[in-house]
Amino acid sequence: MLIEDNFIKIRSELISRLRKMHVKKDSNFEKLAIKTFRFQAEHNPTYKAFVDLLKINPDSISDYRDIPFLPVEAFRDHNVTTGEFSPEIIYRSSGTTNSGRRSEHRVRTVDWYNEVSSRIYSSLVSPVNDLTLFALLPGYIERKNASLVEMSRSFMKASNQPERFYLNNTEALIDDLTHSISKGDEVTIIGVTHALLNLLESDNASNLPHAVLESQLTIVETGGMKGHGREPIRSEVHTRIRKVLPNSKIISEYGMTELLSQAYSLDGRYFIPPSWMRVVVRDPSDPGSILKTGRTGRIQIVDLANIDSCAFISTSDLGSMKSEDSYEFEVIGRFDHSEVRGCNLLSV
Repeated sequence: MLIEDNFIKIRSELISRLRKMHVKKDSNFEKLAIKTFRFQAEHNPTYKAFVDLLKINPDSISDYRDIPFLPVEAFRDHNVTTGEFSPEIIYRSSGTTNSGRRSEHRVRTVDWYNEVSSRIYSSLVSPVNDLTLFALLPGYIERKNASLVEMSRSFMKASNQPERFYLNNTEALIDDLTHSISKGDEVTIIGVTHALLNLLESDNASNLPHAVLESQLTIVETGGMKGHGREPIRSEVHTRIRKVLPNSKIISEYGMTELLSQAYSLDGRYFIPPSWMRVVVRDPSDPGSILKTGRTGRIQIVDLANIDSCAFISTSDLGSMKSEDSYEFEVIGRFDHSEVRGCNLLSV
């Protein structure tokens, strides 16, 4: 019982300290990261096995960049949880790979996820309470376990608006957009990339009224093409959106099933993380080597909001850091065949 009491005490302390952190900048990250690492290395069986395989003593780590980063594929192949609990929801990835196996992120409480995502968006982009939000998320809304849908729903609830989710009913989306714009609402559309481009470049574009075409919409694009054609680079996506909506403000969201936090790009290139999130870029051919600013490598992420899973994840994304004195990062692409390589250090 003493072990359980100590677990609850430390977990509560970690959450309390994270809640006190400022989203944009906070000097308490390092100490909280080390404490979270030692907590998870003890109470997360999958992560503990990984740390043990690397023969690392958690007490020997004093720099967050030296913390072992669990391959993201572990969320597909293992139960990655810190402590024992019945999750309120299990977020699952979109499953667009040939393997058919999807990552699963077991979330202890949905409220914690909503709290984290709301704080980040409100601070880095705009206050959630003021949003007039439309969600164009085909491929997500059909599933009941997509974190992006939950985030959008929580934003709509926070702003006391009805749920506005659209699949293929573009006529309804256009009508509702036109109505909101006519009322003077500052409209935000969060959409998966392929759906936004389809809306703006297919026959639907001819149905867009002048009021929509000339309005100052905020577009939050995320998710990529999901197998719907060639994957364009981000600057091309933004150019294609602005060709139809020249006055729009375009924001990119970086999020993953395996992360509870998000980062946002306001300039079309570099993503800004919250203060409890850090990125390390390592050489794919030499995993122990951290690359210098501007060099492209494998993105590894610390997300301290992942208190109930694993806060230290080695992703399948390629990217680079903006500068020595900034935590902003660029996402360039993904590893080829990352699903095939899998979590080769874990066979527990």
